[in-house]
Amino acid sequence: MSMFQRFLNLGSATKEKEEPKLNQSTVEELSDGQPYNPYTEILVLQEHKDIVRSLLKIDKYRCVSVADDCKAVIWDIHIGQRLAVLSGHTHPITCMLLLKPQTNAVADWLLVTGSSDKLIKVWDISTGYCHQSISDHASSVRCLVSLTEDCQLFCSGGESLAVWQHDGRLLHAYTRGGEEEDISFMIVIQNERVVTAADKIIVVYSVITPEDGGEPDDKKIRLVKKLPPHREAIHSLINISESCFASGSIDGTIILWTTQNLIPAKYFNTVTEYVGDAKLYPYSIQSMFCAQEKYLFATIGSGFCVFDVSVGQERLMVKKLAAHYSKILHIGFACDGAYLVTCSEDGSIRLWGKTPISDDSGSSDRDICTLGPMERFTGLRGDQLRQCCHSDNLLEPSLLGECTAHSGSVQMFLDFDHEGLVSCGGDNLLIVWKNAEMQKIQRNQKVQEILFSRDGIV
Repeated sequence: MSMFQRFLNLGSATKEKEEPKLNQSTVEELSDGQPYNPYTEILVLQEHKDIVRSLLKIDKYRCVSVADDCKAVIWDIHIGQRLAVLSGHTHPITCMLLLKPQTNAVADWLLVTGSSDKLIKVWDISTGYCHQSISDHASSVRCLVSLTEDCQLFCSGGESLAVWQHDGRLLHAYTRGGEEEDISFMIVIQNERVVTAADKIIVVYSVITPEDGGEPDDKKIRLVKKLPPHREAIHSLINISESCFASGSIDGTIILWTTQNLIPAKYFNTVTEYVGDAKLYPYSIQSMFCAQEKYLFATIGSGFCVFDVSVGQERLMVKKLAAHYSKILHIGFACDGAYLVTCSEDGSIRLWGKTPISDDSGSSDRDICTLGPMERFTGLRGDQLRQCCHSDNLLEPSLLGECTAHSGSVQMFLDFDHEGLVSCGGDNLLIVWKNAEMQKIQRNQKVQEILFSRDGIV
């Protein structure tokens, strides 16, 4: 039996309460040529010596990668060049965060990294210089999040929860119960409250200014509420809007929570027999994102779904149960909704959306540019999309392309718009998937610049 066949058979015995079995459908295949896939040129970036777990976008040409080799690497993806290697952690880097510089002495962004070596380090992205190595967290650092838009304050989470000044000064540390699992995910909601997920449990904390004197910028972390637990471990926690957030767990359950009352407002995708053969959790939710504060995209095992989460209008809009041969680890938009991108354990990246058709209606590029991400993804405009949201008919996205160059699981991707995509994976590599048409235009422009820069050559 091939590897792909084994993937297809995983969890075939599980049953869903309201939805059909995920793996009974045949995984769609592409015909040769892939005429709708723009990412047909690649750059392979190699520096890491172990699994590359995460990527963080800096600007339109630069990103950071972190891997199990304890290093962070700064890349220029436009030319495929390594800019800096940040070495100093002794255990894998588990999280990172960009901070705006607060002084003129630092011209570029600062990168904050957290690691299971119990250290938080602050780096100069331009030079790779480590400005600070902070040991006050005193336990594994699993996640980092900025509390304010100006990045003056940030929080770190793990065994404990701590709030920091941008200069690395510890403002307050909250000691959690020793029997609790480490915090794995954090988001910030309105009124400087921090939502944390640790195993099955969601806890909300508030970062407040003490009333008993002290420095003006002193802060204190206070427990607000423990929310009803999921059945299994939470693997995704995201903001939807100012009024709600969502959590997804490996049992296939998505819960929408209100930010005002901190109560569950809606349950999606509940299944009864969710464990699967050998506890493989075939319905696990590994990744979610929200578009336009209304459309929730979630991976469901080897497939994905899209929900309209408007208050009073909650419903399933898109269901693709067999999108890959194995679990999808990451999902997101590319080119502002032109493509829905899914990254899987099967080593492939797939592009989904509306198959382009010849348009004789006189639609202009300007019209296309004014469309929202969901309109571009579905191919529906204005009233058509609104009618779909009130219909019982499910949308069926088309497979537009497949990117296969990784030899291991694809952990995640970043979208660099018309420049292309960057992915990382279990083969220790980063791959830049270039938009071939844009590359052709750039090469032609470069040739013209060279020709016109020389006297006598036209």
